Amino acid sequence: MANRPAQYIDPAVLAKVGNYALLARTIVEGFVAGLHRSLYHGFGSEFVQYRNYSEGDDLKYIDWKVFARHDKYQMKVFQEETNTNCYIVLDVSASMEYTGTHGISKLHYAKIIAACIAYLVNRQGDNVGFYAYSDKVHTGVPPGHRSGQVQQICTELSRLEAGGGCDHAVVLNYLGESFNRRGIVVMISDFLDTDTDMLKGLRHFRFAHHDCILFQVLDDDELDFGFTSTMRFVDSETGAEIITSPGIVRREYLERFGRELEDLQLFCSRSNIDYHQLRSSQPLASSLTAYLNRREKFR
Repeated sequence: MANRPAQYIDPAVLAKVGNYALLARTIVEGFVAGLHRSLYHGFGSEFVQYRNYSEGDDLKYIDWKVFARHDKYQMKVFQEETNTNCYIVLDVSASMEYTGTHGISKLHYAKIIAACIAYLVNRQGDNVGFYAYSDKVHTGVPPGHRSGQVQQICTELSRLEAGGGCDHAVVLNYLGESFNRRGIVVMISDFLDTDTDMLKGLRHFRFAHHDCILFQVLDDDELDFGFTSTMRFVDSETGAEIITSPGIVRREYLERFGRELEDLQLFCSRSNIDYHQLRSSQPLASSLTAYLNRREKFR
């Protein structure tokens, strides 16, 4: 694990590594080292006031709209909010165990995303908490930034296994009552069984003034349906089975699945919820970039 950090961003390699704390540190430190500092500095920073430009000031903090109106260089001044809360919520229902040809399950990929975000938030000095659920909440680590917080989250991640059905609505309503301090809710799931009640749960977070970020982790097989021979498909949560030729159902499957994805994206857009769809075959840089760009957009 002491070689180039970039190699651990490849899902084929990540599938073989289960030390989430070490993975998170290796990936995030290697990834952030290549970013412009303004993208990740000041996770909880808040604009306070303007001041006049002085020689040597960083030009990225100039408000160019003010310059266009008044022909004056005005610098944005920020102050750090105290300990922003970030709540990471991970779906560990049976469907997350699906593993495609690239060899990494959706759950393992999602766990690494969770570990990386936890490490990144903690690295900024903010509070991070972690919750895992299927049809109920299985584990919860309250938000904190003390020494060992990320290690505790990663220990919980290593213990979790996929199983059971998924009840987004019940869990979201429960967590919505538990998150009594406004913060950032990061949900990681395949979101294969969204319904009206689940969407109401997400709205509850927004009504409580939480920022919400959804990472939808999907396998290539689910997105492309690239099967070629007769297959037996088994619902991992209900056990229902169907045997069919992919060529017969591919077009209808892709159309229906595509509509479901579009509906979820439209809901998020209308609800001011940030949505990112990720393939579990993608390098992890994609998920980290999406997350950091989201934070930059709302600063």
